[in-house]
Amino acid sequence: MAKLTPFGVELRKLRLDKEMRLLDLAEKLEQSAAFVSAIETGRKQIPDGYLRKISKAMELTAEETRRLRAAAERTRKEVRVDNLRGEQRELVAAFARKLDDVPSDLMEALKKIVLKSIGGDVPFFRKRRGIIVPPMSTEKLRRFAEKIRDVFVVNDQVEFPIMDVLEFQLSKILPDFFIDVETPEVMGEDEGRVFAGSNSIVFREDVYTGACRGNRRDRFTACHEFAHFLMHRDVKLARAREDGDKIYLDSEWQADEFAGTLMMSPRHLKQFADAEAAAAACNMNPAAARVMWAKYEKEGRFEMG
Repeated sequence: MAKLTPFGVELRKLRLDKEMRLLDLAEKLEQSAAFVSAIETGRKQIPDGYLRKISKAMELTAEETRRLRAAAERTRKEVRVDNLRGEQRELVAAFARKLDDVPSDLMEALKKIVLKSIGGDVPFFRKRRGIIVPPMSTEKLRRFAEKIRDVFVVNDQVEFPIMDVLEFQLSKILPDFFIDVETPEVMGEDEGRVFAGSNSIVFREDVYTGACRGNRRDRFTACHEFAHFLMHRDVKLARAREDGDKIYLDSEWQADEFAGTLMMSPRHLKQFADAEAAAAACNMNPAAARVMWAKYEKEGRFEMG
């Protein structure tokens, strides 16, 4: 589970103060967003000359540069596993030594326990089942998504600015929250991840970049991962949903319903002529918009005031 280093905390604070996304800084540095994220979270060491490049790219003052340099020094001295209890360090070390010997079926089972989202599927038609989580009805999910909308946008705003919310606004409410970006080589088919007990959302780099640039499919993924973060990150141990389990216990189903509602709010339905118009106005994947349109019709939302 990623955690910001002292350097990452200070750099992130400077970025937010200057209203810069990870992607904005990465482009100024001519680096990938995954590389910048890896520096902030300590997966990569701070390269030589990196502070100088950041100072120039962000136009830092002498005092800001001094604070960032001091944070970098603290980070270089930090050994991350020292934050764990003795038995936890032993377990991490033992698991790392035996990782190559872990059977593939056990590895998949562990992923279902530790990770809350494994992507690559089509919204609302996912091949992979989620984990069992506390039940939430469709109506409850709709109301929750609407409440989240009210926190971050004004009532008449149709398009939900998911990446602005995740990059800039959410940390004002949850100061420890941050976005982490990993390379496709690390993430594989997973488009996003939320770890149990985490304070971050991990995105595959192409998904993160696409969402920042308005790609509709990637924006849905970002909303989907936001749902996991809000609703499922406290679920520590869980099994995968089986045939006999109700759909409303499935974490992936819940996240899709939340994401669809967040992107296409019922309050705006009467503004749209059809699902295609809704998709355009909401900057939403047309296929997902058609699914939500059909769901709203079935629920009688178009007759509601």
